[in-house]
Amino acid sequence: MGSSNFANSILGEAVNAAVANLGQQLDDKAESLPTVKVVVSGLVADVTGNTLIMNVGTKAGVKVGDHLGVFRKGKEIRDPATGKVLKTIETRLGDVTITEADETSSTGSYAGQAPKVGDAVRNSQ
Repeated sequence: MGSSNFANSILGEAVNAAVANLGQQLDDKAESLPTVKVVVSGLVADVTGNTLIMNVGTKAGVKVGDHLGVFRKGKEIRDPATGKVLKTIETRLGDVTITEADETSSTGSYAGQAPKVGDAVRNSQ
């Protein structure tokens, strides 16, 4: 197998054909393989100009280049019988693009309406 003539041998040709066939089968099935979507959910921890620092980092699946939405909680709709919150109306303020991320926090460049500490940050839907 270490010989330079291996590729020209019957076994070498069979190995090359098998590898090429397997590669094609994997390519053909790639779209049907399950994918995992990372769900990011955190809060704005600091606002300085158009730079946001968030309380989610690489441990939560954030990576440099990610685009996240910034949301502000609004009115809560409650069940009149139980007082339980049925729905919270949120307003999308803008988007943040992650420029730095460590294990527990991330920093990003923000565009949109002025955010505040405590606004929600999550995957853009």
